[in-house]
Amino acid sequence: MGSVGSFALVFGIIIAISLLIVLATIISVMRSGNKLTSFEKKILVFVAMALCFFVIVLYIASNFSLFLAWIS
Repeated sequence: MGSVGSFALVFGIIIAISLLIVLATIISVMRSGNKLTSFEKKILVFVAMALCFFVIVLYIASNFSLFLAWIS
């Protein structure tokens, strides 16, 4: 991957998959009913969001020059 276009495409795919993972986690937590405490539900959603955020940050960090070219 050496072009800004391919960077943007992969970045968009990563964002979309991350959103799907977070939404699936939220739906799963909502459907769990009384099986989980409120604290456990918050922790599960937080962990899903944190993992997706770190994947996005790692992708940007590994392709920082392409990211700078893309936003400018």
